Amino acid sequence: MILIAAFFIVLDHTGGPQGIVSQLRYASWIREYRGSRDTYSDVASSDYGDYVGFLTVDGTSVEYPVMRDRNDPDGGYYYLTHNFEGEYDPSGCPFIRYTADVDDDIVEVFAHNNRNGTMFADLARFEDEDFFREYGDIIFDTAYGKRSYRVIAVLDVNAGSEEYPYFGWQNFPDEESEVEFLERIYALSGVTDNDMHLPGSSYLLLVTCEYSHVNGRRIVVAVRTS
Repeated sequence: MILIAAFFIVLDHTGGPQGIVSQLRYASWIREYRGSRDTYSDVASSDYGDYVGFLTVDGTSVEYPVMRDRNDPDGGYYYLTHNFEGEYDPSGCPFIRYTADVDDDIVEVFAHNNRNGTMFADLARFEDEDFFREYGDIIFDTAYGKRSYRVIAVLDVNAGSEEYPYFGWQNFPDEESEVEFLERIYALSGVTDNDMHLPGSSYLLLVTCEYSHVNGRRIVVAVRTS
């Protein structure tokens, strides 16, 4: 009975059989990416039409392909319930909006906060100030070139609240809007890098669910450095 109970605890932690298969599949992708980084984006772009790039967040387990979401007339998000191969997978896959471009002022990447620790679950570590100070380098190796970012803030907000009105923003209409954006994220963040970045930057936002708020979202904000 103890062995049976332990077995089901493991299954629950990993998301069940589907979760185990999903983890193995992504682990294979990671190994392939590390082994052939120079040509990987070209291969992935030809094999997977929605492929945008490969995301790596220093100090975390976040190492995943990022896909462009598919145009869904019903307003759903395809890669919340499908993996990079287009198969049904409750673990999902990181994705950008269908209308987004990696050269936008603000690039939002979405993924689940899975209880088995996969996808963007590890982003919670940035809420620890010591971790925030030590880590925070992000590489987004896109099909259009490699981009480097540095985490500058992490915030937990209600997705429907006016305290954070920037969901869906892709470009700042003017310089004042970017200044207001920076002031807002620094005010909402529990930890920051203490440097106000100058207007004219571009930002990568990693977005996942957060459970201390109703309809909560955790957003890790990073500024592009190269």
